[in-house]
Amino acid sequence: MDIISQIVHFLISLWPLWFPFLLGKMFFRIRSKYKIENFVFEKMGHENYTLLELHLPRDIFRSPQGMEFVIDILWDISGGAMGWQNKFLYGAVLKTNSLEIISVEGNVYFFIRVQKNLAHLVKNTLYSQYPNVEINEVDDYTSYVPDLTENLDTWDLFGMEYKLVNDDFVPIRTYIDYGLDRMGSVEEEEKIDPIIPLIELLGSIREGEQIWLQFIIRADVFSDWRKRAQAYVEKLVGKTGSDDEGAPIQIAKMSPGEREKIRAVERSLSKYGFEAVIRALYLAPKEYFKGESIGILGHFFKPFNSQYHNSIIPRATSAVIWKYQDLSGRKKTLLKQTFFRDYVERESFYEDSKKHYHPLLKVFRNRPPVILTSEELATLFHLPGRAMTTSGVRRIESMKAKPPRNLPVIES
Repeated sequence: MDIISQIVHFLISLWPLWFPFLLGKMFFRIRSKYKIENFVFEKMGHENYTLLELHLPRDIFRSPQGMEFVIDILWDISGGAMGWQNKFLYGAVLKTNSLEIISVEGNVYFFIRVQKNLAHLVKNTLYSQYPNVEINEVDDYTSYVPDLTENLDTWDLFGMEYKLVNDDFVPIRTYIDYGLDRMGSVEEEEKIDPIIPLIELLGSIREGEQIWLQFIIRADVFSDWRKRAQAYVEKLVGKTGSDDEGAPIQIAKMSPGEREKIRAVERSLSKYGFEAVIRALYLAPKEYFKGESIGILGHFFKPFNSQYHNSIIPRATSAVIWKYQDLSGRKKTLLKQTFFRDYVERESFYEDSKKHYHPLLKVFRNRPPVILTSEELATLFHLPGRAMTTSGVRRIESMKAKPPRNLPVIES
């Protein structure tokens, strides 16, 4: 104890040396948080975004690769967050966009919420890939329901966020794995499009019910998933020895599923990467709210999951499991209010301390994003072809307005 006391006394005696450094670190952390919050408030508020509604044409002959070109446009680093000067002086961060699919009483709608400075480019790219699509700038659909942070006496909701099962560099099963990149080689009626079961689920809800699904994304420029993916491939493939056909020995010993996984990981390395927050919300007036409809949210991504690929599954977002944990019911109400607000405000990577998050709701803070490539996102969000016959999606016979002339056409 004498030795410990002497060490403590010695450290205290040196406080003029270490205390200024501690105080400076605290100051810069508080300053950085303040700057980031101001940047997000000024540059990433609702007034800086526009919501594009996509009306599907009768016939779509493009593969999901057309939507992949559109999503590549959203790999945007505006805000100057790549430079330390802008980050330090102005709190600049990477801006977000979102891909959203909703169902209102079984009617399914597609939206892209994009920064206003990218809207024109996104529209042009959409027209170049889907010449007959109709694109309208519309009001936020979330404004057509009551504010459920104040109206849970007449409405009810259930929210869910999602995560990946395996390492984030392992992709989900994409449209390429389903053969949808080979346009013209498969008859329309024979195509297997993984987004169709998702849309069928959305189209199955009834009067008064709504389901909202959003993928909030930002460019991934800081994570190390590419390095980990390369190390994973090199470890499995091996660099020494080959069989009679010239293939590395370790590849020759792999099962077909393992080889498919390696090919999928290597293909991902050539794609743009995004950090993403995936969130779904079921809501309805209390007289129409059905507990069995909540189960739909847990089945959205089954067609995209595979044993040899990755899987998207629900992430627990409620801290209320047993009744004794919330005898008053207040905690559950706060969770619902926070989830609704997070969806409406597209909360994702930058949460505002000014919103007074309740200390019991720390489960909503610092949510780890998932890593998805543009290929994966285009699989999860694209315009389905004629193989989808559900009546829930309204298709247009022709455009109300022609696309701009002389658009560059990107070849698939």
